[in-house]
Amino acid sequence: MKPRLPVSTMRNDHRGGQRRNNQRSDKPDPLLKVEWCRVIDHPESDGVIVVVTEPALHVIRLRPKSGADLQMVGARIYMGIDHSKREVVQDILGFARIRDLSNAAATELPVVIQQMIEDSPEVFIQQFFNRAGNLSLKMHAFELLSGVGNKKAMEMVAKRGRAGWENFSQLDEDCNIAASELLAKRFVSEIQDRSLEPRLLDLLLRQEE
Repeated sequence: MKPRLPVSTMRNDHRGGQRRNNQRSDKPDPLLKVEWCRVIDHPESDGVIVVVTEPALHVIRLRPKSGADLQMVGARIYMGIDHSKREVVQDILGFARIRDLSNAAATELPVVIQQMIEDSPEVFIQQFFNRAGNLSLKMHAFELLSGVGNKKAMEMVAKRGRAGWENFSQLDEDCNIAASELLAKRFVSEIQDRSLEPRLLDLLLRQEE
């Protein structure tokens, strides 16, 4: 996962099956450049696989190849345009409707996203927690995280200092939070509610779409 963050001080479901009223039809399909994804649901070996893409965290549906094994939750699979590298995926079926996710998929989504965050500290530590600034005169980007108010955000900024954090263990200990879990919850909230603003998904992971 190697997305880019536009600036150090951040400023203020695509389609579900089909594009809504053909909106954004003039833009390239964001799935064309996706190579890897992680499984959040695959109840039957010959059934649809529901995955979350790397790095942009789109929730999509895939048709597995005939005879493919049942995919475990969290498994990382290739879905890119090079079909010779596809061991599991036959077809990309498109974006999943978030409201139609199974209970299992909805439960596993934040867990899998949290694991993706923890696997990419160079993105989420270095480009978010070590760089995030004010969204407005009264609000810091840290306040987008559940349970973090202005006072807590300022305490985190003070703990960060100029050196920043090197890993999640250091960050969590300094700030007495579960940083990867809080960030995963924020991403899931934005996936579930497209009207939620500001959107860390767009600022951190979907700039090139």
